[in-house]
Amino acid sequence: MNNIPFLLENNEQSLLSICKEITTFIEKHHINKTKILGVGINLTGRINYRTGYSYSYFNFYEDPLSNFFEQHIGIPTFLENDTKALAYAEFSSGILKEAKDALFINVDNGIGLGILIDNKLYYGKSGFSGEFGHIPIFDNDIICKCGKKGCLETEASGYALRRKVIEEIKKGATSTLTKKFPDINDVKLSDIIHAAKKDDNLCIEAINYIGDRLGRGVAALINIFNPELIIVGGVVAKSDEYLSLPLKNAINKYSLSTVNRDTKIIISNHTDDLAAYGACLLLRDRLLEVTE
Repeated sequence: MNNIPFLLENNEQSLLSICKEITTFIEKHHINKTKILGVGINLTGRINYRTGYSYSYFNFYEDPLSNFFEQHIGIPTFLENDTKALAYAEFSSGILKEAKDALFINVDNGIGLGILIDNKLYYGKSGFSGEFGHIPIFDNDIICKCGKKGCLETEASGYALRRKVIEEIKKGATSTLTKKFPDINDVKLSDIIHAAKKDDNLCIEAINYIGDRLGRGVAALINIFNPELIIVGGVVAKSDEYLSLPLKNAINKYSLSTVNRDTKIIISNHTDDLAAYGACLLLRDRLLEVTE
């Protein structure tokens, strides 16, 4: 597995850079293109894998984005939403056991949702299912990246966690982060998680706050889906019990006890590489027509 640092920007140069990285990787490993059946690409945002269109990134062409990749890479290409690919990998990792109805919540900078119903990944009419982070659950004036106010992401995501920590430090709160970062705006999400695990009280309290707010949203999902299993993953989930304890407390508080008692909550310990594994599995299934 090769991890190549990449800054995703919504412009043509960034798109061409992705194509170049893929072709360079193939050339570097001396792989015969004729032996590659397909390329799977995960992108954040709204993806219609059936048509190959992306509606959040690189949507400045009339033709499907998958066609652009095929033309520049020379290999059939399949697009997928990053959370759905990660969810499919989680569901395929053996974690389900006998469960056929499960949810995967990806708590990264934003919040995504993968839905498994009767052992099948649920996409919805246009492939856009799982926009969990954009449910208007809070009465606040915080503008979400989608342009609306009060979305779950505004108070329960990695973006919200980072914003809260920076705001508190600027108000005078003490944290080990101030010694490490002269400019507090340089703090990354992973730095906050690391500081919390080193007993930084500010970071711990901020993650607790995020967990409580996220739990309200998850409680709603439990009331709607009554799932057998909920898996919580993503960067913020790496904070372990600092997120899971307030999350479970909020679920118990806000969901119906008769509905949630049979739902098992698991914090994923898988690495970020699992999304690439998910892309490979979905690519295999589609090439072999295992999934619809």
